[in-house]
Amino acid sequence: MNESGFINKVHKALSPAIYKWKINDPYHGGVPDAYYSGPGDFAFVEYKYKPKLPAKDTSKIAFGLTAQQELWLNKQQSFGIPVFVVAGCEDKVVHLRTDFSKVNHYIKSSFLEEAITFKELIELLNDHCLGAIHD
Repeated sequence: MNESGFINKVHKALSPAIYKWKINDPYHGGVPDAYYSGPGDFAFVEYKYKPKLPAKDTSKIAFGLTAQQELWLNKQQSFGIPVFVVAGCEDKVVHLRTDFSKVNHYIKSSFLEEAITFKELIELLNDHCLGAIHD
């Protein structure tokens, strides 16, 4: 699976009550990959995905968040806009709400320490966007 496939997997797993927009804007650099909204809240999400974890616990995982993407995320966050970075590898993900540059400094062991399951990510996004109406 590649990053696009990972995003599609997230979109299919999210509640149908959530509006999902896969953003493809060649004119504005740094714009995140997706926008979600529901009766509870909205969010912009930048996705990063690697299909395979490195062999060694000390090996770096190069997720590749660009300076322009980080700038966009930090600027929107300063306005109070909910933004996330979701970095996935195999069946594990980390989600960052702050300190977005951290995504470029994971090693296998630190990634696995902070990682949640794909199912937990979906629950987190559903809870965020659906708020109190979510089961």
